[in-house]
Amino acid sequence: MLLLGPAQSLHTRRWAAALAGRGHRVVLAGWAPAEPLAGVDLRVPPGAPGAGRSSLGAVRRLLATGWWLRREVRQVRPDVVHVHSVGRAGLLALALPRVPVRVVTPWGSELRAATRSRLRRWVTRLTLHRADLVVPTSRSVTEEITRRYRVPAARTATLSWGVDDTLLASLGTVDPAAVRRRHGIPEQATVLLSMRGVAPVYRPDDVLSAYGHVRGERPDLHLVVLAGHVPGEASAAREHAAGLARVREMADTSSGRLTLVDRTLSPAETFALMRASDVALSVPRGDQRSSAVLEAALAGCRLLLSDLPPYRELLADGLVAEVLPEPLATTLAGRLRTVQGLPAVDRATNRAFIETHELWSRQVSAMEHWYRRLSSTSR
Repeated sequence: MLLLGPAQSLHTRRWAAALAGRGHRVVLAGWAPAEPLAGVDLRVPPGAPGAGRSSLGAVRRLLATGWWLRREVRQVRPDVVHVHSVGRAGLLALALPRVPVRVVTPWGSELRAATRSRLRRWVTRLTLHRADLVVPTSRSVTEEITRRYRVPAARTATLSWGVDDTLLASLGTVDPAAVRRRHGIPEQATVLLSMRGVAPVYRPDDVLSAYGHVRGERPDLHLVVLAGHVPGEASAAREHAAGLARVREMADTSSGRLTLVDRTLSPAETFALMRASDVALSVPRGDQRSSAVLEAALAGCRLLLSDLPPYRELLADGLVAEVLPEPLATTLAGRLRTVQGLPAVDRATNRAFIETHELWSRQVSAMEHWYRRLSSTSR
């Protein structure tokens, strides 16, 4: 099995590790260096990233990576190629030689980007139509795939990524007070966690604006911003650095009431910080059924979400959360003036929802079922 996606992404690595742990031979092909992953054959092109500053250099690098990927796939001869995202991975997937089974998981942020770019729409459409199976993580995105991109419904399956079972097992082992001390967060603060990173799609400037408007009224409110991983692409890395700079600038004027976590946390560390938080924010411009949102629900946070169809779908399915209409910075500021942690009864409801519907082990088993079914029909 070959996974094609950003090798430094926690999502991609999570799938690779889970499948390797179940006895599959897994090759993870990316385009930028990443830390080794136990049991996974991690492959990146020689000299990555090295894309160069000019547009011509970037195009040459992309073409070279495409030829490298073709050679790797012919050498590995995978039964299944699973393409994670329809952005860079989707573009590279167009260079793939014929393989027995091709699965594509489109990411919500990439689908949103495709609505604003003719080239991205073309890449997305071609990537999706070449797939034997398209696997969005929410029903609303599956509907978008069939409606906007005319992918037959029979070649789609909705599969949430869920929550890692180990996080459920760790619920009783996290000491929130110790986690707060470790990050320099006051013990009595009302902790607001911006958990999705500082990339523009996650709207960090709206979060900072809302917090800036209410911090004088809410001396108890302490904002924690997770930086997320540094992207491999040069332009995205520059945007990430600019986002970090703006958070640091506000932190300098916040009298110790804004904490920036500027390193990539492990899933266990992120979950521990969720357990130490009262409120968690996920306000991207586009998304699917987010694992981060589900993890924060399991951790017991009150969830404040942007008004997106996949998030409304979660509420309809039984998750206790709030959606914030546009304009986001204004409505978020209004909500932050009074927001507190989630009552115990709602925390129990969200935990039961995760345990019943969203455990990671069940989702991996479902994906394995699809791999086997597709592989048997391709012979």
